[in-house]
This record gives sequence, C-alpha cells and structure tokens, in this order.
Amino acid sequence: MSSSHQSVKWAVTAIAVLGAMMLTSAAAQAGSIEAIYTNIAGHQTAQVPGVPGEQFRSPLVPFLTLYGSPIGAHWIFKAFTDNPNSDANDVIVVGSGRMGTVVAKEGDPSPIGDLTYGFMDSDCGINNSARYVFGNRLSGGPTSNDEIIFTFDGANLITAVREGDTAPGLVDPSGVEDELFGNSLNSAHILSDNTVAFRADLIQNIHDDYESALYQGSMVLVQEGTPAGPSPREVFDSFVALAGNTFSSSADGGSWIVEADIMPGFGTIEAVVVNGRIELRDGDLLDGLASPVEAVSAVDMAGNGDWFAIGGLANDDRWAVRNGVVIATTGQPITPSEPDEVFAGPMLAANANSAGDFFVIGATSNPDPSANQVVVLNAQIVIARSGDPVDLDGDGLNDDDTFIESFTANDAFLSDDLNDDLVDDRELYVFATLRNGRGTMLGHAFLVVPLAQATCPADLDEDGSVGILDLLALLAAWGTNPLGPPDFDGDGTVGILDLLALLANWGPCP
Repeated sequence: MSSSHQSVKWAVTAIAVLGAMMLTSAAAQAGSIEAIYTNIAGHQTAQVPGVPGEQFRSPLVPFLTLYGSPIGAHWIFKAFTDNPNSDANDVIVVGSGRMGTVVAKEGDPSPIGDLTYGFMDSDCGINNSARYVFGNRLSGGPTSNDEIIFTFDGANLITAVREGDTAPGLVDPSGVEDELFGNSLNSAHILSDNTVAFRADLIQNIHDDYESALYQGSMVLVQEGTPAGPSPREVFDSFVALAGNTFSSSADGGSWIVEADIMPGFGTIEAVVVNGRIELRDGDLLDGLASPVEAVSAVDMAGNGDWFAIGGLANDDRWAVRNGVVIATTGQPITPSEPDEVFAGPMLAANANSAGDFFVIGATSNPDPSANQVVVLNAQIVIARSGDPVDLDGDGLNDDDTFIESFTANDAFLSDDLNDDLVDDRELYVFATLRNGRGTMLGHAFLVVPLAQATCPADLDEDGSVGILDLLALLAAWGTNPLGPPDFDGDGTVGILDLLALLANWGPCP
C-alpha cells in the first residue's frame, strides 16, 4: 500500500473513532491579557519589584524602551519610580514571564569604586541566557569618564565599555591612532555569545566628520564619514539614536540594521542600512506603492536576522516592511478576513520572534476610536486590539473594568513557541495605556498577551479554525520531520498521534 493510501486509511479510522470528540472538543482555553506592571497609584501592579515602598511614577510615563531576548524568554526595560528625589528614581528592570526585579537603581552604589549609579540610559538589551546590558552616567566622580555600559556576566555587573577607553578600528584622516570613546554610548545590546554591541558618538581625538561608529565588541561595523554607497554623495553622516535602539543585531551578530543619514552637510536623506547596504531611503518607491518614501520612523531586527522598518510616504500614507517587502500600508485590509477595516494611521511597531512569526501594530479605519489600534500576527489575524479587556489583578478573569486605550510605539516583542505540543506558548509583550469602561484614563501598563487566545497550532492554514484544509496539510506532510507543526508531539515524524491531536482540536479556534 502506498504511503498516501496508508495516510488516508489512518485518517478515516481516526475520524470514525473521534467523530464525537470533534463535535464537542475545543482548543485550549483562551488566555486573558494580563497586566504585569502598571502605574495605577496604590494598585499591587504599581509596586516596583525589589524596591519596597516605591511605585512606578504617575501620571507621567513610567516605562521606556522594552526589549526582549531573541526567543522572548527574558525582557528588560528602563522605568521611573515615584521617589521624590529626582536623582534616585531611574531603574533598570529585568525579568522573565510575569516576574521581574530591579537590577540597578539611580543613587545606589555601582560596581565601580565609590561611584553611584546616575542617569540610566533608555537603551538596553538581553539575550537568551539572561545576560543583559544597559548604559549609565555615573555619579560621584569626574565627568571625563562617567558614561559607561554595564553588562551582567551571569554573576556580576561588569564594565563592557567606558568613556575614555581606547576606541579601536577607526578610520582617522589624521592617521594618528589615539581615539577614545566619548560621553555618548548608546543602542547597547548583547549577542548570543555575550558580545556587547553599541553605538559610540562623540569619539575623542578624531575629526568631527568621523566621530560616530557602530561596534560589536571591538569590531567596527560602520563609521560616520565613510562611503555608504556607490555615489560619492552617499556618505554616512550620522546614525539615528533618538528613538531608542535604532542599531540592532541578529542573535549571532551576523546581521545588523541601523537608521542613518547618508547626506553629509546640511541636507538629510534618511536610510535603512542592513549589513552595510542601503536597503531603502527617502525618495524610494516601495513595491506596490505609488508615493515615495518620505520618512523612516523606526528600524529593528529580530533574532533570526529578519529586519523591519516603519515610516511615512510623501502623500502622508504610512508603511511597514519586513526584509524590504511591504507588510502593511494605509488602505490595506488589516487581515484577509476583515477587508472592510484597513490601516489608516501611524504604524507603531513591527518585529518578529526567532521563528519568523511577525507582527505589526497600527491604527485602523475602525470608526470606534476606542478600538482603532490593532496588533496583527503574520498579516493574518488580530491578536490584540485597543478596547480589549485586561486582567488587572491576575485572577484570570476580565472583571476589573480595565481596557487597553492605546499601544506605545516601538515597545513590543513576540516570544517563540517553545514547546512541540498543541498549546501555543507564544506571547506578545507590550507597553500600553489603560482606561476604564467610562473612558477615564487609568495609567500606563506593561502587558502580556497570550496568543493562545487568538490562534491554535492545529490551524495550519491560519484561517481561524481547524478543518479539512488543515487535515489535508497534515496528510501532505505525513512521515516528514518539519521541526514544528504538524509534528505536534515533537517525536520527529508527522504520524498518527499528530493526526489524533489535530482531530481533537477540530472546529473554531478560541
């Protein structure tokens, strides 16, 4: 008997045995959107973890620059507390899942001599081994070497790079190799081998036109003043840093991205640069779009090397690209199943997990202003929306009169599905603002959105339900090892147990 006939035989047998189960079974229980931290005064979620007696500041924005590890198992961000001393309310929070703690606080002793932590840079990063980096401007010592990037080596915080250290590998027209790092070290992130990557500005003892560079460890990736393209007018004039980490790398460091100005002098041409190559710039026409690019708002790179950029066109339309391909733009339906609702405003974020699942956060044409921001997964399904209820007290119920008001730009990441079972472990972590049912603003929040509430792994064609097309896709993969669905049991081969698992989840996804 051929393998295809054997597959059909198994299918018929399984359907006969599990017919009743298909009618009554449902996919995994939908998960609630949970608040990990908020700045709602007096609420348990406002307590700063590891700092008794201090809450996240309110009503000002308390959370800045959220970053996840490549597979999303760990996270890090800068925050502000309500300490009345403005020289003691910057903190760096590191965590995993729903738990975190402050690892460094402004005003506390630093690892260096008698110096204390000063202003915390918002740029930070963390890898899959929970090794992390962050920048700080030390207090209590000379200002000539107070800018520093710390890294956690698994046991202690140590110095990765410091103002006044030798800046190696630079192009210097003078030919004198005496360059030193200056007082601007930013875009800090950490590779899987624990190499620290960063952007160095205001490098000392070098011509002004060459004083910025991107580093991975001691290796210069690219430097201001050097050629950016074949035209003599294309020169790296500066690297953007105002939106947080606009320089980021893949987990292994083999790929990297930066937003740059490639016109020296007073003019400006924004460009997205990947691995030293200009992938798009102001004035370019993206495939399928009639108006040229006029602005780049943000860039990012996932752990697997997928790169993303968002921005605007000359006609004020907005766009988001993945590896140079448009994945969302003004007027485009937010998903194939929702053609009447289109993107109609700013793209707030775009990124991916290490497995290649990508998301876009953007404003839509929804006439309800309380529901016109969405998070769309893989251009197929909405996994979160403004107006969604939020579980504020952690009891698993949406009974707190708490709803998402809006999502924060560029502060989101997506975790991988870490198990080979039919439970979708992927989660979206995102900063957002909250309101109650009357529309009153409650504050800011760090939220986690379990994707199990919107998707199910047995839905192989991602149409929102498990049905005949998913069954046929499984049979087509029979006997193979796809390293993921439809090998749901992770035994290395698509077989009868995977078929039974799919049938047990027949019907609409939760």
